[in-house]
Amino acid sequence: MVGMGALGTAFGVFDGHGGTFAAEYAGRHLPKNIANVYVQRGGGKRDRGVDPRRLLGAMEEAFPLTDKELLQQARRKGFSDGTTALLLLVSGSAIEELSLYLCHVGDCRAVLCRGGAAVRLTQDHRPDRRDEQRRIKEAGGGVFQVSGIWRCTDAKGAARALDAKASFTDHDSTLYLSCSRTLGDPALKMNDDRPILSNVPDTSRHALQQDDLFVILGCDGVWDVLTDQQAVDLALEHWPDPSAASAAIVRKALSSGSGDNLTAQAVVSFGEWKRERGAEVAAQRAAAAEVDARMVRAEARMVREPSTRPKEDEVDMFA
Repeated sequence: MVGMGALGTAFGVFDGHGGTFAAEYAGRHLPKNIANVYVQRGGGKRDRGVDPRRLLGAMEEAFPLTDKELLQQARRKGFSDGTTALLLLVSGSAIEELSLYLCHVGDCRAVLCRGGAAVRLTQDHRPDRRDEQRRIKEAGGGVFQVSGIWRCTDAKGAARALDAKASFTDHDSTLYLSCSRTLGDPALKMNDDRPILSNVPDTSRHALQQDDLFVILGCDGVWDVLTDQQAVDLALEHWPDPSAASAAIVRKALSSGSGDNLTAQAVVSFGEWKRERGAEVAAQRAAAAEVDARMVRAEARMVREPSTRPKEDEVDMFA
């Protein structure tokens, strides 16, 4: 969590791969760059409040700027890692006027709880998307599947992956990533004009509604094994404690077989002023879950205990 002055409060998830330098750098510098670009664009005047269009534009500009600075540092210091980046900015001068600003690259995801229902606020940047595949190939990269998972790499890596005689070792330095946009990863950004991995974010603004209770920010290790609604239901079970909700989601993901990094996960709760409504929604979801569980148990009993009544064609009407 980072305070951004008059712009609001930022919450971020930076899921690094191949090291920690990129994630730590992006976490420190991305919020500051957004604020600086916003001021440079003419924002920041107190009497005007936050300008949504200017803020979204600042977010879109700050990602490539941060990536450029990160790559310069990485190449100078010999780092080769990268990171996804998801940032949520809660902005507004009054509770009834709050807005959620989202910007991200990569496959971390933001999911909103609205009246108990899961509402996905971001779309994953992965190589299984046709638009991402087209962009990667036009930049000279390759896209292919490994054990059912789409991955992207440079032309050399794609040729090697498609070569039946090629072998891979633990010391292979070629990147095969399951996300298609990142910050960092200098090996896949050799061409500044057409990088294989894009640093251009998706941005969006969502006015906070009456039934909006919390937002889950999670890395792919969560969403690979849990649906959006499952994560929301787990968080509701621990309303209004965001720390307990976050821990419950991590435990469930681990028990469901996730082998990925699960430390990059947070629940941003609006429970301080929606405590009663949240308790009501949590009770409703718990009741609905109990009904579903009873139906499942009843169906299981029917399978274990087949009916002993005679079938219609076994009855002798004239006996």
